[in-house]
Amino acid sequence: MNRIVLGVSTLALALSQSVAAAPAKPSIDVWGSNNLQFSKIQLAMETTTGYDQMVQYSDLAQINITFNQWSGTTGDTYNIYFDGAKVASGAINGSQTTASFGYGQGGLYQMEVEACDATGCSRSTAMELVVADTDGAHLKPLTMNVDPNNKSYNSDPNTVVGTYFVEWGIYGRGYTVDNIPADNLTHILYGFIPICGPNESVKSVGGNSFNALQTACRGMQDFEVVIHDPWAAYQKGFTQAGHDYNTPIKGNYAMLMALKQRNPDLKIIPSIGGWTLSDPFYSFTDKANRDIFVASVKRFLKTWKFYDGVDIDWEFPGGDGAAPDLGDPVKDGPAYVALMRELRTMLDELEADTGRVYELTSAIGVGFDKIEDVNYAEAIPYMDYIFAMTYDFYGGWNNVPGHQTALYCGNFMHPGQCDGTGVDAEGIPYKGPAYTADNGIQLLLAQGVPANKLVLGTAMYGRGWTGVTPDTLTDPSDPMTGTATGKLSGTTAQGVWEDGVIDYKGLKSYMLGANSTGINGFEYGYDAMAEAPYVWNPTTGDLITFDDDRSVKAKGAYVRSLGLAGLFSWEIDADNGDILNAMHEGLAGGVPANRVPTANAGSNQTVEGPASVVLDGSLSRDSDGSIVSHVWTQPVGQSLPVSGENTAQLNVSVAEVAQSVTYHFMLTVTDNEGATDSANVQVTVNPKNSTPVNTPPSAVITGVATANAGDNVSLDASGSSDAENDPLSFTWQAPTELNVTVNGSAINFVAPSLTTDTDYTFTVVVSDGELTATQSHTLTVKAEGVVVGCHDTWDPAMVYNGGDSVVYQGLNYQAKWWTQGEDPTQSGEWGVWKDLGACN
Repeated sequence: MNRIVLGVSTLALALSQSVAAAPAKPSIDVWGSNNLQFSKIQLAMETTTGYDQMVQYSDLAQINITFNQWSGTTGDTYNIYFDGAKVASGAINGSQTTASFGYGQGGLYQMEVEACDATGCSRSTAMELVVADTDGAHLKPLTMNVDPNNKSYNSDPNTVVGTYFVEWGIYGRGYTVDNIPADNLTHILYGFIPICGPNESVKSVGGNSFNALQTACRGMQDFEVVIHDPWAAYQKGFTQAGHDYNTPIKGNYAMLMALKQRNPDLKIIPSIGGWTLSDPFYSFTDKANRDIFVASVKRFLKTWKFYDGVDIDWEFPGGDGAAPDLGDPVKDGPAYVALMRELRTMLDELEADTGRVYELTSAIGVGFDKIEDVNYAEAIPYMDYIFAMTYDFYGGWNNVPGHQTALYCGNFMHPGQCDGTGVDAEGIPYKGPAYTADNGIQLLLAQGVPANKLVLGTAMYGRGWTGVTPDTLTDPSDPMTGTATGKLSGTTAQGVWEDGVIDYKGLKSYMLGANSTGINGFEYGYDAMAEAPYVWNPTTGDLITFDDDRSVKAKGAYVRSLGLAGLFSWEIDADNGDILNAMHEGLAGGVPANRVPTANAGSNQTVEGPASVVLDGSLSRDSDGSIVSHVWTQPVGQSLPVSGENTAQLNVSVAEVAQSVTYHFMLTVTDNEGATDSANVQVTVNPKNSTPVNTPPSAVITGVATANAGDNVSLDASGSSDAENDPLSFTWQAPTELNVTVNGSAINFVAPSLTTDTDYTFTVVVSDGELTATQSHTLTVKAEGVVVGCHDTWDPAMVYNGGDSVVYQGLNYQAKWWTQGEDPTQSGEWGVWKDLGACN
């Protein structure tokens, strides 16, 4: 019995000693540990200053974990575990211990603290700990809030379906990253990243944009990249993303990082430049400036690791961008090619360091005058894609309507305008092919750019005018033949955020309607030749050109037919899902539907029999293929001798007649897909020696009404006509003091230098051999650099371009860029007019 009692006592003592020796369970102090949120990037959240002062990135996050052991044995050492893996150890130094260490892998961890001594260890309750990094590894996949009008598609990962998301879209439009239908996208282009240095064009935006950029560039070198709006990029807390006061990274960037966790294959690319941020690019003809830029972009990508490359949006190499005085057509092209080569070298270095793949892309203008300034075939080997901006072809910057994002040339165009071989309404030869998507793509392909690196642009917005009323139309069936009086206006509720531009979803709600047939006085129209829709209100004259379901599907089919890389859009916050849906459906549709050819049988003719007549159908066209046959037929009962019935030209023999007879012919053309079209022409045969009634010709002069000293002026009377088709001759009467060159129906001269505005009158006499017609034209040559009497010359209805000068209220002003109706005295410091001082 005594032995049993002794054994129990001994056991109790041993157990008591064992319990007493175990370390107390650590208790993590969340307040002393910054709520367990740590970050590899330190961002200024409550101030705005230079980019380098606001953004500090480190390879290691500094972790500080405070734990308490207020009672019991503290133990000798601690261990820190992230998801069960030991990440740090150290000595316990009392009832409260702080573990400090660096950690390099971002993530969302279950963290435990373990206290140990010779007798054993005890662990704390697991708590969630954040180590924030800019790849978003610490974030949960973003919860989406997408317009349900967006359908779901099984996208081909080898086909680009991209869009722009703009930094400022979170403000007035209230469009946030979780609204992006990212499941239907391969690429998001984030607009825009600015470059420090010369940025005068930003002032045209108004508001605080220029000052914000100056602040961001404080302490930075010229030609380094920065973030334009820190509040939007990483300071603003989005409650839908769970951001609170202590969240290490917030704003658009945090949302995009979380989006990458949801869609890891999605490419998110920063777009550097844009219309008003392109000024610094023109300094890239200097390699030293490019070197600063490339090094800065490398650092930017290493700092913001959710980005997948870089997009260059230089608008435009060679000039014609927001700054009218910038651009060198000779030097800018080689500088662009060199920039692509140097960026590719830098991205290859990053790929070797990180094991990631970085894309190099560029958004470019596709007008002939933009493409001719850059040899894109030399640049494309360094690039993944060219985003061809096949939009903004027409707009409210002038009063000339047209399709702003047409695939092909439209019905409204003049002869020779599409391919650039004709002359405009003033008789001036076109400088190149018309602005269309197809013309631009064909020029790039002709340069040697591979089709599979070209991405075609679609518009998620419309451009519009007002004042295009029926009385202004030259073709009553086509409002694109009219003349506008200004830009479309409206409210932000209607989607009009600036005059002349409207969001597609606003256009759909207020102008198209649910059935897309037109509401509120608007009529829907579609130019099948151009593959371009429009809406028009004949009463108000409001006319809007845009992309819709039909035109975007045509673009998708066009992409497939040429083997292009895909489609992209500007910009996603303006869509309700219709356009992105159409992008997918168009790309899935395969080859485009064949377009019907256009037959042209030539002009009617009048002859005296007997005679030989040639009917000419060679002007017939097929926009997407070739015409394989021309067939001429005559109505039943008419059987004139002909030769060449199956050729473009038909030779017809007509006999002598006793009285006038009219013969009818029909030309039917067939294209390579079997589609046909027909056109009619007639030949009137008059009796020999008959004396038809002759009527006078009509005389028409086309040309400018005003000119400046040194301008090359052309006046043209070739539009004159004669009802009997008699050959016409032209006799010009011009002021003797002008050195006028006469070339048949046209005259040319150089406007002289004058001290006062001077009117000159020119007269042409048009003769058909018997009768004549006369027409006069007055041209005003403006005085060169002289203001007489300081009288007001500013006209609110007149369009002024950069460099134009006016006098108003005793002061001289000079336009900085295009303007109409902006009062020079009210423009302010950043306005369009520059005050040149008192008039004298």
